Amino acid sequence: MGVEEDMQYQYIPYIWPLLASAFASLSLGVYALLMKRGAKSAVSFILSMAVVTIWSSANALEMSAADFNTKLFWANMQYFAYCYSPVTLLALCMEFTGCDRWVRSKKVLWLAIVPTLIVMLVWTDGMNGLVRYDMHMDYSGAFPVIKKKYGAAFFVHAVYSHMINFTAALLLLRAAFSKNSVYRKQAVALFIGVSLIVVPNILYISGLSPVKKFDITPVFFGPAGLIIAWGIFRLKLFDLVPVARATVIENMDAGIMVLDLQNRVLDINPALKRIIGSGSLKISGEPVEKVCSGVPELARMCTDRSVFQCELPVKANGEQHIYEVLLSPLNDSRGVLAGRLVTVNEITEKKRAQQEYMKQQWRLAVIEERERLARDMHDNLGQVLGFINLQAQGIRQELVNAGTEVASHKLDKLVMVTQKAHDEIREYIRNARYAALMEKDFLSALQNDIKNFEEQAGVRVECDIPEGIVWEQLEPAARINMLNIIREALNNIRKHAGARQVKISFLPLQRGQIRVCIEDDGRGFDDTLRDNGTGRGFGLNIMRERASDIGASISIESELGKGSRIILCVPIKKGEEKTDEIAVG
Repeated sequence: MGVEEDMQYQYIPYIWPLLASAFASLSLGVYALLMKRGAKSAVSFILSMAVVTIWSSANALEMSAADFNTKLFWANMQYFAYCYSPVTLLALCMEFTGCDRWVRSKKVLWLAIVPTLIVMLVWTDGMNGLVRYDMHMDYSGAFPVIKKKYGAAFFVHAVYSHMINFTAALLLLRAAFSKNSVYRKQAVALFIGVSLIVVPNILYISGLSPVKKFDITPVFFGPAGLIIAWGIFRLKLFDLVPVARATVIENMDAGIMVLDLQNRVLDINPALKRIIGSGSLKISGEPVEKVCSGVPELARMCTDRSVFQCELPVKANGEQHIYEVLLSPLNDSRGVLAGRLVTVNEITEKKRAQQEYMKQQWRLAVIEERERLARDMHDNLGQVLGFINLQAQGIRQELVNAGTEVASHKLDKLVMVTQKAHDEIREYIRNARYAALMEKDFLSALQNDIKNFEEQAGVRVECDIPEGIVWEQLEPAARINMLNIIREALNNIRKHAGARQVKISFLPLQRGQIRVCIEDDGRGFDDTLRDNGTGRGFGLNIMRERASDIGASISIESELGKGSRIILCVPIKKGEEKTDEIAVG
């Protein structure tokens, strides 16, 4: 009963633009509800389309109403949309630009308190007159309208709502200058659509509108809706979000930082802030040296154009953390370098796992080396001891037969062989002990070998090792066998070469290999001979066997009277190959 039964309407041609706007807004809202309700910004967009649909349709019904009460009813209905549209619009722009912390925490609902009070005052205007007063019908125009005066509450809300609209417009303007071309077009589309809603209303309130008797703002909802629709369908507004401020970037564990060509920080996510301890420091536009002052090594990496990947140790709360830093170029739409993207991932647990794996590999390598030593001792010393046994039996028989001279000769030979066996036993024991040293420190083990050689041979060794070689690139078995090959080469030089000078050179890293050259100026030998009874051939075969075990190549060059040279090429472990040469220091 009451108002609905007494409503009277008349045909007004001016309602068609309003109805068209209402239909466009309603269609967009329904599309978002049915097709995109799970997308980012969809809820805010649906609410925005709902309020402008109410505004346009209620305005059309107000214009076509023939009596005062009917017009007042639909005018009051418009205030639901008029009051709440700035809030829904701001929420939409916040979500689109990535500044949606207030939306996600629902703090944006506090902005609806003032609009709610205004709506309550509008529906009780007859008692308070704070929003409108002195309302009556005006029949002087093409169709009757309600003529009224505005109270203080109306202007308070007008300022309040347009401050919210202005904030939304600023967010879109900032987004419009994004380097991402698609995102920029989306922002421009939204800005134009918002402007078509806000500007006519400002002109009406300020008295600058060409139409003085009524607010023509709802007429522009149709064009605004079509522009926003272009952003939805053509630019996929719901499918694309701000690249630099996407939720996935904000919430990911990896640290992200965007630098311009002047090494100024354009953006940084919370994860990297925690890593570098930036806290509440002002970030945007600041030099990376200032932003990363707590971790100066990271700042150095970011400013070094030659660095693309490296490891970064950071000590925090008494614990050591290891991070992998990746630096990637950022190009604009024309392919021109515009900055760098810095990605920081924690690999502490990965490094610990790798270290544990290397320890296990070392243990296996040492076990294998000890097994090799045991096998060599069995094969070599077994023959020697067997010979000693036979000789002892022969001497005993000779003594029985009183052949003392022959027995004496055989005893001399037995003593020599026994001494040799004793020396070899000492060498094997030393090697067994030495395996533990090789496990701990490659260079210490090498220096120990050189020191023993110099003491035994009385020949000084020149050792040339370039800076920058990372011995951990070698598998444990490769390191152990490389040391044993060098030791065997030095042993051969001591026993057979008669050298005055020995040089060990580690050559520059090339093609994923560590190369070592062992040279002497001794008497040399004929490499075509395998074993001439001196034992040299046996030692060379041992070196070749060890090189083969680790996939290394070995070349042995020698000429009588001109010394010898051994070149060993050991591949570094798989997945760690480097292409750059290490300069010899």
